[in-house]
Amino acid sequence: MVRKIRLIVCDYDNPKGYTFPSFGFGSSEKRLWHFAKTASELEGVEVIITGPLWLREYVPKARYFPKRLNIETYQEFLDEYGKCDFLFAGHEYFDKDEWVKPFEKCANVLLSYQLHPYQYLKPSFNGKDKILFCYSDQMMKDYKEQKPVKALLFHSGVDEEPYFVEKHENYLLWMGRLDRDKAPHYAVEAAKILGMPLYILGKTVYQPEYYEANKETFSGKDIHLMGVRFGVEKMEILTKAACFVYTIDKSYSEAGAGVLGEALSCGIPIAGISWTGNDAVCEAVSSDLGKIADVHSLKEGEIAQALADAVRYCLTLNRKKIYEIGSEKYNPHKLVRQLLDTALDLNRNNR
Repeated sequence: MVRKIRLIVCDYDNPKGYTFPSFGFGSSEKRLWHFAKTASELEGVEVIITGPLWLREYVPKARYFPKRLNIETYQEFLDEYGKCDFLFAGHEYFDKDEWVKPFEKCANVLLSYQLHPYQYLKPSFNGKDKILFCYSDQMMKDYKEQKPVKALLFHSGVDEEPYFVEKHENYLLWMGRLDRDKAPHYAVEAAKILGMPLYILGKTVYQPEYYEANKETFSGKDIHLMGVRFGVEKMEILTKAACFVYTIDKSYSEAGAGVLGEALSCGIPIAGISWTGNDAVCEAVSSDLGKIADVHSLKEGEIAQALADAVRYCLTLNRKKIYEIGSEKYNPHKLVRQLLDTALDLNRNNR
């Protein structure tokens, strides 16, 4: 009988109080939860979840250690479960010895995924028994000191399984934080150029001054500020959209937007902008899945027009084909299996 791979997935001390999974915002929490849930559904993988913020009913196939794994609790964990094969935790904990030392006691190989821009204090990963996975070429370049490994990853929320509908409605959709980092004003301006309704799902989280400064831009009878939606309601709005619109500020780096996989897995084409040509949206979107406008050399007043042109292209695409390609590209079980297999191979080859 083949022994199961044993994988620990950790929560972390969250000052915002988000649970694992989170609802609405809390993207990092959703991603860790979805990773744990997906891994627990794979044949030959046993998942042990650590920490007090997990909602157990949402990963029913996992085992649980209800305390946060740290220097004070690791021996108790070992007494109950023994040393495991892998440990997966938030990237920001890997340059802090007070976390890494107990992690090393509990698992042979430590894993993380670059979930958002972060300034490491030192080289914290080695590509052997401490492995950092990154979504895009931009992240691979930005974090090259950490010897990263490139890998797609996908997450969704509770009751947010992607699905496809044959007939869409005539509106554009933008989802995310209404903050400067995400630059949704470009989506609003493009929608006004096209004369199409725009639904915006989200709220200001970190930069309320951005929204206050752009209130007039966000006004208009065809601009629908819908707040935070999640679950079945969110998926219905997403699935019926004619096109998903992705924007980002020039100063911000997207580690790997979960909304990209969500849209493509529902057959929704993506029209977006890129300042670098190698970022998350470029990794997600090929010419049969959408259109990315390279805006690095454009004047500010030209960006919305380029985005509007990208939307026009997207509206000509075959949505059923997008659904088929997107569902395969972002199949969560396939991606998690590939990530674990890659980690096994790297560790074996570097012994």
